[in-house]
Amino acid sequence: MKRIIFFLLCAVAIFSSCDDTTDNLGSSLTSKEDIINVTDNIFKVTSRSVKVDSVYARSTTGYIGNVKDPETGTYIKANFATQFHLAEGYAFPEKKVLARGVVADSCDFRLFLDGYYGDSLATMKATVYEMTKPMEEGVSYYSNFDPEQHGMVRVGEGMVKATKAFSLVNTNLTDSLRYSGNYTNNVVFMFHGPYTAMNGTQYNNYGSYIMKRYYDTPADFASSYTFTHKVCPGFYVKMENGSGAMGYVRSSQLNVYYTIHDSIDHASYNSFAGTDEMRQVTQVVSDNSRLDQLLADKSCTYIKAPSGILTELTLPVEEIFIGHENDSVNQAKVSIRCYKENVDSKYLFPKPTTILMIQKDKVKEFFEKKKLADYRGTFLASYVSKENAYTFGNIGQLLKSMYSTLPANEASRAAWKAANPDWNKVVLIPVDASYTTLNQSTILSGVSNSMKLSTVRLMGGEASADGEIDMHVIYSKFKK
Repeated sequence: MKRIIFFLLCAVAIFSSCDDTTDNLGSSLTSKEDIINVTDNIFKVTSRSVKVDSVYARSTTGYIGNVKDPETGTYIKANFATQFHLAEGYAFPEKKVLARGVVADSCDFRLFLDGYYGDSLATMKATVYEMTKPMEEGVSYYSNFDPEQHGMVRVGEGMVKATKAFSLVNTNLTDSLRYSGNYTNNVVFMFHGPYTAMNGTQYNNYGSYIMKRYYDTPADFASSYTFTHKVCPGFYVKMENGSGAMGYVRSSQLNVYYTIHDSIDHASYNSFAGTDEMRQVTQVVSDNSRLDQLLADKSCTYIKAPSGILTELTLPVEEIFIGHENDSVNQAKVSIRCYKENVDSKYLFPKPTTILMIQKDKVKEFFEKKKLADYRGTFLASYVSKENAYTFGNIGQLLKSMYSTLPANEASRAAWKAANPDWNKVVLIPVDASYTTLNQSTILSGVSNSMKLSTVRLMGGEASADGEIDMHVIYSKFKK
C-alpha cells in the first residue's frame, strides 16, 4: 500500500510540474525577436470551358444504353466491350461425368447491372458480337475507341451474333423476386445457334466450342491471358436502336451449361467473369458538335461527362508569389460554386459526385498509369449540396511546384511561358474514386474517369456576371 501511495504522489508532482510551466511554453520556444507574421490575400482565378472528344475508358463500371441529353438535345450512346478473367486452377469437371459427352446444352452471356439512368422500362435493342482479338494490356483505350473500325469484331457466317430487345428492369419477374437480396438485375443474350470457329470447325453452339477447346487443350485455360489470346478474345455489345436509359454494368458473365451424370442426370454450368480485373471498355458515341453552343456561353463554365466538356482554370501563380518569394504559403483555398439547373427536366444529368483537379499537361499520364490523388499536385473535391460547391481546401503545394518551374531570369521568363502555355493551367475532371479499409483506416485505392452521365454549370467564365473565382491565400513568415 505504501508503494502505491508513493507512486501516486510522484504522479501528482509530475503533473503539477507540467501545469506550472505550460503557460510559458510558447515564450520558451519563440523569443520576442522571432515573431510569426501572418498575412492573407484574395486572388482571382480565370476559367473557361474546353471541349474534349474522349477520356481514358478503363473503369470499374461499364455502360450500355442510349439517352437524350436534355441540355443539348444530343443523343449519347454507350457500347461496351469486355473480356474474361480466369482464376488460377480453372477447370471443367472430369470428362467421364459428362452425360452427353463434350457437348453444351446451351450458352448465354449476361450483363449484370447495379443501377441505371433514365426510364428503366424504355425498350432498347442491342447485339453482342464476337471479337477477333483481345484488347491488350499496355494499350490505352479511350471512350472513342471503336472495335469495328480496328477490325476487332468478327464478320461473316457462323460467328457469335445475338440480338436482344430489352428494358433495364425485367418486367417478367415478380416484384418479390426482383427486389430480393438474391437477385441482381441482368440482361441475357442467348448463344443457342450453331457456331463456326475461326478455323472453320463447326459446333452445335458456342458453349460446345468452349468445352471442346478445354478438353483438347486445357493449357489454354491456364490463365486469363491464354484464354483471351487462344480461346475467347471477348465480346462487343453494340446498341442498335431504342433510347431512354443507360445501364451501369457491374460485371459480365459467359455461362456454359451442360449435363452431368452421377446417380442421375442433373444440370451444371461453368462461368467466365468479366470484371475490372480484365479489360472493360465503354465506347461513347455522341454528336459533340452540339456542345459548341455550351462552349459559346461565356457567362459560366461547364463540366459534362462522360466525354464532352471540362472546366479549365488559370491559376494566378506569379501574382501569388510576387513579394512573397520567401514566405510560406500555408493555405490556398479555392471554392467553385455551382449554378442552379437551367433546364427543367426530371432526366437532367446529375452533378458529378467527385472532381479531380490536375495540371492540364499531366492528365494522360495520370489516368494511363493509374495514379492516385496525392493532395500535393492532384486533388479531389466532392460536391457539397449544402454549399452547392466543390471546395479544394489547400492547393498550396501545387502553386509552389508551378512557381518553381519558372526561369529565375526575368528576361527569359516571357519566352519560356510562350513555349509552355499550359504551365499554370489545371482542369477539373469528373472521376470515380474507390476506397479500401486497411487497419481500420479508409485509404484511397483508385481514381478513374467517370463514365457516368453528369453535367454542372460552374460560376466563373470569361463574361461571368458573378465575376471570377476567388482563391484565398494565407502566408506566414518569421519577422526579425
